[in-house]
Parts: sequence; structure tokens; C-alpha cells
Amino acid sequence: MSKSKDKPGNRNNRHPEEIEDMPEVDDFVEDTGSERDELLDRLMRLQAEYENYRKRMAREKSEWSARAKEGLVLDLLPVLDSFDRAISTAGESADPKALLEGMDLVMRQLSGALKNHGVTPIDAVGEAFDPNLHEAFLSRPAAESEAPGTLVAEILKGYRMGERTIRPTRGMIAVAEEKKTDPDEGPEEE
Repeated sequence: MSKSKDKPGNRNNRHPEEIEDMPEVDDFVEDTGSERDELLDRLMRLQAEYENYRKRMAREKSEWSARAKEGLVLDLLPVLDSFDRAISTAGESADPKALLEGMDLVMRQLSGALKNHGVTPIDAVGEAFDPNLHEAFLSRPAAESEAPGTLVAEILKGYRMGERTIRPTRGMIAVAEEKKTDPDEGPEEE
């Protein structure tokens, strides 16, 4: 005897009187059809809500990005004003020291604005080469006081925003001097 026949809820185990009391198959199919229509309607509504949510999130992301850019631009406008003043006074004054002081002030102002937005320079000279922070642009033999694999000169300053490198420092790397063999000398014989 199979296990399905032993189960108390199985139709095959029921007495004929119990089978007569069960709902008709047509009633079940009719109920299933209305249930299916209700579920389909709910699914369509849910899909429409998801599409609206996705569009709203894309629109809000765009607005957040625009606000972030606006904040940066507002911080950079005083720097631009300072550049304008420096250029206009440079034409009037022949004092190179005053121009240099003005440019230094503008540089500090720009650095401060970038720092307010989480942008910091990468200090690289004298540091061991790290491909996450540095880009080897040139190389030269290491001097006696330099460890091979260190950055010895900065060609282009690198910057980080938080923990993310947004531009690696491009620099010159000290490399171990290669031992050159003289092609005229043969292998040493012992």
C-alpha cells in the first residue's frame, strides 16, 4: 500500500459520503480565476510602483549631484575672484614679489576650498611606491641615500577624496642599479 493512500486528507481514503460534500472542481477553478485576476492586478500595481520608485530615485540622485556641484562651485567662485584681482593688479604693478604673494594667497584659498570638500593632496616624495597612490612616470638609478622603489621627485601632484585616490601622484622612482656585464669578458672559470 502506498503512503499517499494512508494519509487522512487524501481523497482516495474518504468515504463516498465525504466526497459528495467536497466542493466541485468548477467552483475551485472559478475561485482560482478570480484569485488569479486579483494577484495579477496586485503584481501590475507593484510593478508600476517599482518603476515610479526607480524614476524618483534617478531624479533625486541627479538633484543631489547638482547640489553637490553647486556647493563646490560656490566655494570656488571666491578663488576665481581672487585670480581676477591678481591679474588686474599684475598689469598695474611691476613688483614681482607682490604678484607672487597674491598667487600664494590664491593657492591657499583654492586648497582650502578643496579641503572643505574632502580633497587632500598625496604626500609622495620619499615614500615607497604604492600603485594605489602613485604612478611611475620616470625612473632613475637610486642614490646611496635612497631606497630603491621610492618616489624621488613629483611631476604631477596626486589627490585623494576621503579614502579614494582621485588622481595618483605621477613621479620619478628610484630603481636599483643594474649590474652590467662586459660582453668581452667570458664567464669566470675557477
